[in-house]
Amino acid sequence: MTRAWSRALLAGLGLAWLLLASPVVAAAGGACRLAWGLALEGQPVTAAQIAQGGRETGLAPRLVVFFLQWPAPGQTGEFPRASLEAIVQAGATPCLTWEPMHLDQQGQEVMARGEDILGGVYDAYLRAFARAARTWGRPLIVRLGHEMNLARYHWGGDQAEYGPDSPARYQRLYRHVVEVCRSEGAGNLLWAFCPNAESNPHPQWHGAAWNTATAYYPGDAYVDLLGMDGYNWGRSQTMAAQGWDSRWQEFAELFGGLRAELRALAPDKPLLVFETSCSRAGGDRAAWARGAARTARQWGLGGLVWFQADKEVDWRLLADRDAAAIAALAGALDCPPQAAPAWLQRPAKTRR
Repeated sequence: MTRAWSRALLAGLGLAWLLLASPVVAAAGGACRLAWGLALEGQPVTAAQIAQGGRETGLAPRLVVFFLQWPAPGQTGEFPRASLEAIVQAGATPCLTWEPMHLDQQGQEVMARGEDILGGVYDAYLRAFARAARTWGRPLIVRLGHEMNLARYHWGGDQAEYGPDSPARYQRLYRHVVEVCRSEGAGNLLWAFCPNAESNPHPQWHGAAWNTATAYYPGDAYVDLLGMDGYNWGRSQTMAAQGWDSRWQEFAELFGGLRAELRALAPDKPLLVFETSCSRAGGDRAAWARGAARTARQWGLGGLVWFQADKEVDWRLLADRDAAAIAALAGALDCPPQAAPAWLQRPAKTRR
């Protein structure tokens, strides 16, 4: 695909999403290894929202990552059927980021207590969710308690409890949730272990030797997929405005350390990037995307999911501003609409 042709397609985007015209798709003969995805905020995720993401990026997602919090203790909670149906109807596989926390009346995050999870306080919710998932019947990736190596997500305890005991607590609660859901026959739930690319507090820079992805790993019997989250903040953050100075990081630098750690943990499990994006501040976004696409193929990643939201910065890929970046990404993808990723078709050893 020439750059000129790519830009022409983007200029007249409409309903013709660039992925459908990618020569990599045609050459792959229906094979599907590296799947493109979007991470979308809000609940429920709607067909209109997914379509908007496709129009904005020029790429039809084969994965859609979304977010759901647990209910407060004693409340019923929900099974996100509407979101799942919208995602499947769009030709994508859903990935639920399942967050063991709720918002209190002041809008503050309250983490589910580890002792409550292990003590069965949430078992009714977990069992009802698992039965609904089993009835729904399609593959559903579950990122349970993602980015556990960030103090921002102090799963199982409050902020003050985040420390050397956190990895073992996370392992116990993760295993309990998986065991309860499996006991209800929800074999279509695929469990993803997904740390952040950089631990905070950091094992080296902050002396937090306990805070590594390896320390949190629940074990091969409880994990179907490995995941990574990470963002190139570029020069968007400054000490004066945000309290820290960010720097430009290429995709390989951003994810290289965690990728090696996860491969050492479970070399045969599929590895995906479930959240990433690149700031426009401080570097060439199109060059970053070319490097990301090239590295993702070289590493044999199963998925590359872009965080399509305007949040701390505007992370979105936008066809009218990022034509070169989108063309670079499209050239690496090989998932036509009718094909599920090969790693999803392959039975997982841990699935029961």
